[in-house]
Amino acid sequence: MNPKIFRLTLCILLVLSVAYLSAQERTGDVGITEEPMPTLKVGLMHPLLNYATFGDGARLAVAEINKAGGVLGRQVELIYKVEIGSITDSTRELAEEENVVAILGPMFSSNAVKVGPIINIPVIVGATGADVTSTGNDPRDFLFLVANSNALQAKVMAGFVVNDLGKKTAAMVWQNGDVYSKGFVNTFDANFKELGGRIVASQTYEQADMMFDAQLAIIKEASPDVLLLASFPPESPMIMEQAREMGIKSTFIGSDGWDDSLMLEILENNAALENSYYCSISDELTADFADAYEAMFKNQPIGIAPLGYDAMRLLAIAIESVQSTDPVMIRDAVAAITDYQGATAISGFDGNRHPIKPAAGIRVLKIVDGQPQQHTVVKAGQ
Repeated sequence: MNPKIFRLTLCILLVLSVAYLSAQERTGDVGITEEPMPTLKVGLMHPLLNYATFGDGARLAVAEINKAGGVLGRQVELIYKVEIGSITDSTRELAEEENVVAILGPMFSSNAVKVGPIINIPVIVGATGADVTSTGNDPRDFLFLVANSNALQAKVMAGFVVNDLGKKTAAMVWQNGDVYSKGFVNTFDANFKELGGRIVASQTYEQADMMFDAQLAIIKEASPDVLLLASFPPESPMIMEQAREMGIKSTFIGSDGWDDSLMLEILENNAALENSYYCSISDELTADFADAYEAMFKNQPIGIAPLGYDAMRLLAIAIESVQSTDPVMIRDAVAAITDYQGATAISGFDGNRHPIKPAAGIRVLKIVDGQPQQHTVVKAGQ
């Protein structure tokens, strides 16, 4: 090589080396690091209006988890889908297009039973239908309840009516074709009869109905001690108001479908709801959760907010325990969790993937002065 060309080449290489090292030093000075790890995506599926506090609880859990470093060193990101329209399409979009590692929700049992047969990632539902977790096809049994099932709650309410209220006759109204409502009334019916009670009328309505004259005329004729409304707002409070206007004097009792702020927001005057009873979907809340929720949302946790919190916390614990996002490993890790303490307490999960609650029983709330207040705690065996 020509000596002049060699010297020129050497000088160019030297200049480039100095420039590279200087750039590296400047990079270190300004704190530029490697690209951040991708977020850990979790699906969140709940209705637009009622039961929306489930999502609030989940968001609180995510905020705490991310502040503490995330899961597997990754920040958690909630991918939200409104529980409306085709639930199967929404589920597939979350699993296949968004690539979420798990789904929190849905809230309605009639939707949850459609998720089971098509999903192969963990789903921790807000629904309480006892049969929800049996709708998957083995080995795709990925659904978990995070609250006591509607069957257990219906058994509690049957015992409460007979043993606490001293009532012997009941009528039932529920939403036609709804998996949750039908499951609740079937269990209530069986347990109420075992305790010596008698069902004197059973009526259904269609979702979005606004007038219930025909059903209530039959119930008024039967004159039951209690009227069970195993259904949801907005229909439940509307039925109660129309029943009182027709002169029905029965004590209203409700399922955990009432456990939502929307129940108290439908009517201009909640006088018709006064002195009614319903079972709460949530156990006694821990002080830490209640304080953190109020600090974040400037409101007390109501309805199913604690379930969304617990669902997200349980999922994070499971993923961290196996150090993997493999769906089968996560599913098995959730099932193996014991002695969980979050918004509520869960001793573990049974073979149906229903939570085992260590609390003494299920809370029964009474609406007094337009607001729910704890009335008593009833053991499931009563």
